[in-house]
Amino acid sequence: MTFQRFATLVLLIVASWLGYYLYGVHYAQQDEQIEPDAEKPLFAGENVKSTSYDTAGKRSYSIKSTSLEYYSKLGETHFNEPVLWTFKDGDDEEWRISANFAVLKDKNILEMKGRVRIFNLLPESSIKTISTETLTLDLTSQDFWSDSDIEITGEGFQTSAKRAKGNFGSYKMDLTGTVKSRYEPNILSSL
Repeated sequence: MTFQRFATLVLLIVASWLGYYLYGVHYAQQDEQIEPDAEKPLFAGENVKSTSYDTAGKRSYSIKSTSLEYYSKLGETHFNEPVLWTFKDGDDEEWRISANFAVLKDKNILEMKGRVRIFNLLPESSIKTISTETLTLDLTSQDFWSDSDIEITGEGFQTSAKRAKGNFGSYKMDLTGTVKSRYEPNILSSL
């Protein structure tokens, strides 16, 4: 009978320890909120396209990217091979802007880097292409600026400068630094 009591006591101790362990693992621990890691994206996507509308419901811009990563701690979205389209009056594609990489900051400031190419898609426009290495664009106001060499090609002219700032909606641009232009009067007079 002592063996039976001893086995019951051992079984009771093992069952008590097991109950204590399971309670500690599953029920007694507090839920911990994990802080987002600044070095790892909160979410990522591939072949993403997004369209933004203004307050009147007209398309403002559309952006497409081979991949994107959103970093919540930094408040930034990183785009690989982004292509941005802006729209005239919400209907016609007006500008197409592409780059190797872009960072969206403060929900409306897009910094584009590496082979930035800007194409005017409206047939009646005198500006056809703009090329630079870096471009910062305010998506809300369509203001832009570039502190790297910029080249503008249009119907009968070619202009280069060290820096530029302007607005895509108003077609106004200030060029600074060494500005060089070349005009072809035969093409300009036929317009």
